[in-house]
Amino acid sequence: MADVITISGNVKYSITLDPSVWIFDDRKFKLEDFFANIGQEKTEGADDSLMKIGQRWDRELTQGVAPTQQSEKLFAEKKKIVGDYGMNLGPFLKNAEPNETASTLVCKRESGEEIRIPLSEAYEAVVCFAIDGKPIRKDGPVYLYYGDGRNMDNPIKGITGFEII
Repeated sequence: MADVITISGNVKYSITLDPSVWIFDDRKFKLEDFFANIGQEKTEGADDSLMKIGQRWDRELTQGVAPTQQSEKLFAEKKKIVGDYGMNLGPFLKNAEPNETASTLVCKRESGEEIRIPLSEAYEAVVCFAIDGKPIRKDGPVYLYYGDGRNMDNPIKGITGFEII
């Protein structure tokens, strides 16, 4: 198993991805949150988030902010990396700049098997890179989930690279 994977093929730029460093990336998210939000409008979450931020801002302006022992403890707990984490595959595919004739993403697997996904679906796909806060070693370094979650219980595993054709 390789620790890095590539996006190559019918692209302007071949890209090498190192999923072991994504744990430090701000774009990561917990997979449980992703699966819980499947089917909901993406704008709803953004509006709720903005509302909560505004309410917190108002409260801090009126009441002030004073760290307490409890809040410091919570902060330390949040710094621990636990859970399963994923990243959207779309931004990496966009950075590779597929050529106009590209239509399919091929997931190359350790077993030699290839799984083909329409490129339009691949932009919505999610790659899981950490299980229980640790890099995926067995059948890794990433698992691929379709954006609609239809393979939630059976992700594509053993991916060694992606080829766009």
